[in-house]
Amino acid sequence: MPLELLETLNTSRNLKRKMGTSHAQDFLELQAWNIPSFEDEFQGDTLSGTYQSTASGANSVAAAISTGVVNGAILLDAGDADNGRCDLSLGLHYQAQLNCVYVARFVIPTLTTRKFEIGFTDVISGTDAGAVATKATPTFTADDAVVLVYDSDDDTNLTLAGVKATAVATEADFDFTLVAGTYYYFGVALFGDDNARGFLLDANGALIEEQIIEDCITGSTLLTPWLFVQNRAGNAGTMTVDWHTAYQRRTTTI
Repeated sequence: MPLELLETLNTSRNLKRKMGTSHAQDFLELQAWNIPSFEDEFQGDTLSGTYQSTASGANSVAAAISTGVVNGAILLDAGDADNGRCDLSLGLHYQAQLNCVYVARFVIPTLTTRKFEIGFTDVISGTDAGAVATKATPTFTADDAVVLVYDSDDDTNLTLAGVKATAVATEADFDFTLVAGTYYYFGVALFGDDNARGFLLDANGALIEEQIIEDCITGSTLLTPWLFVQNRAGNAGTMTVDWHTAYQRRTTTI
């Protein structure tokens, strides 16, 4: 291959050849042709048709653009009924064997009677009332999923939980106590059948804490990025999402 052409190939393999073990490679790799990605700042009048969103319970509303919000945002509104809920998903386009990552920046106004999930699951919106059925046990409605889950019916811990072909992985609790009404970045990164990493950043993007669970998902199962909020009492519950992104390798070999 002529050197002139090789230098123009925007792939992870060519980036690695040029940069070796430089940490800058990890950031630049997101621009490579073989790293498909999805990102949304939620700017506009209506939510893109890319999404599926389901709401259930009195006064609940499917995800919609929040008007007049700086930088853009959407609202997931669980209404005001006990166990009222709202969710958001994309399509089943992601796999753990492709090292998929999902990160969302959002805020929950009240945590005292609330459940929320963020991560990857194996069904799109409208099928499961949450990937996690009960956090304390835990049990799952999903067959394959890894999510960060918070559920005030259980405790006040943010927890990384996973299930692999209905086999529940050992979950990992975060030590950090979430503050209601505060924006955080929540993220889940999958690494084949081996393990998953959950991480929490503050509103400015500084790392607060991360946890790892093992043997927690089937590498070849199709997954969707997933957001979910649910009431744990008969009072209003919402999630305001400021931004999110999902990405992975295009093939299993870089």
